[in-house]
Amino acid sequence: MKQLVTRRSSIQRLLLGFGGSALLRADGLSHASRLTWEVAATSGPGAENSAQRTYRADAHVLLFGLPFLHRSGVGGGSAVWRESALSQGGLIRFLEFTGFSLPERAAGLNRLGFIREMLRLENGGAAESIYFGLMTSSPEESAEEAKKALESHAKEVVYSAIEGRISPDAVETVGAHFTAPAQWSVRNRDELIKGARTALAEASPKPAEGTLNPASLRGSGPATFLQSLADMLRDPNRKETRYVYNGHVYHLHVTRSEDPEAAAGFREHGLVSANAEIVRANGQLRREAGGKEQNFRLWFEAGAGMPIPLRIEYQAKSYLRLVFEAEA
Repeated sequence: MKQLVTRRSSIQRLLLGFGGSALLRADGLSHASRLTWEVAATSGPGAENSAQRTYRADAHVLLFGLPFLHRSGVGGGSAVWRESALSQGGLIRFLEFTGFSLPERAAGLNRLGFIREMLRLENGGAAESIYFGLMTSSPEESAEEAKKALESHAKEVVYSAIEGRISPDAVETVGAHFTAPAQWSVRNRDELIKGARTALAEASPKPAEGTLNPASLRGSGPATFLQSLADMLRDPNRKETRYVYNGHVYHLHVTRSEDPEAAAGFREHGLVSANAEIVRANGQLRREAGGKEQNFRLWFEAGAGMPIPLRIEYQAKSYLRLVFEAEA
């Protein structure tokens, strides 16, 4: 089974550490080299900057679009941001996000997903991006279908995996499905990554969208979702951009506003300093070739060098809204 993109794929979800701990220092990387996850760890002390957060996931069940049921702590998540200087100038930026359910808190529902992206920035701008991710396949589109999924006694579940590369002269994408034991969870991430790698190695590359070619990306660089979003959160003057995922071009639009009430809550929980300003970003994304617009909201600290969100809110399904709250 090959090539999956679900409606959830555009708001990607991710895992902490590739097989445990891939520190991405990149002093020895040649400009002509293809970017890989096994970047040589040869830079000196202090060459790498990093930040990370862990999250508690809350679920809001909706009825006719209105909140009907709320449950806190149904899962968790994590986000990682690392930057490493290149000796020739420029840097490597690594971003990752994970989301997972806790079956004992989520009525038995066992879901997991992560995405990681790495970007090589040279003095002239973005030079190359790669991404890799996997998630539990969950085709349920209604509360009734979700209820049936909870009652399933299947011994295995299907996962979807994807990886891609975007450079000035190429756009590469491959996707695949694979199965794993139903009881596996975030604790089995190494085994799941191995299964994903095996499935992807056996899959055929996916052709890019008819209108997609490297030349069409030169105005925005070889961008991926997390990298594009990171740039927009850092730059208060940027409102829109384009990125590539799974061989398709997407449009991302973000509006911002200060949120003093949220700032007070984050201060109370010891997440930000007393004088920190909090910005709420409302995001909309859509596939340029056509498709339903998807919305999300992020809260982050204004002026942060690595603005990892303090809160993430998005509509995972028509009947389900998920909120990831940063933990102290």
